[in-house]
Amino acid sequence: MRDRIWNNLANIRYKAIYMHECSKLVAKLGRFYSFFLAIISTSSVAAWALWQEYPSVWAIIVAVSQILHVAKPYIPYIKYDKEYLEMHFKFENLYLKYERLWFKFESNKIKDSDIEDYFYKLREQENKIQEAHKNSPTPELIYLMDRSDKKLYSILNLNF
Repeated sequence: MRDRIWNNLANIRYKAIYMHECSKLVAKLGRFYSFFLAIISTSSVAAWALWQEYPSVWAIIVAVSQILHVAKPYIPYIKYDKEYLEMHFKFENLYLKYERLWFKFESNKIKDSDIEDYFYKLREQENKIQEAHKNSPTPELIYLMDRSDKKLYSILNLNF
């Protein structure tokens, strides 16, 4: 049971870290996209003033601007930044519960009969979090996974 508690504690903390990393990345990409869209929209207004001399430039800028406006809801992950942040906080909360269970287990402050029940309640909470966000696809980015791994090991080594 000790290994199972520890593995789930580490796994939940990893999920919290990874969701936070996803949230930060997606929010940054969303801001960049919005800024880029604003620049293109503004330049289409400026090009409109010169449309008689360069009609094709104005048409291209306006077309790109309109395509970007329409495409934004379909760009993967950008619209899920708030969901990723929400999952981060839920997993952090769950991690704290696993941490309490871990310390109670290690100091023998919990009855053996209660350990398994408490453990499975925490597992059920994890499933509920994942089920609540099943329509929020999570990107699988190697560099974010590596960064999350490093943060996880740093935190676990510092606290345990």
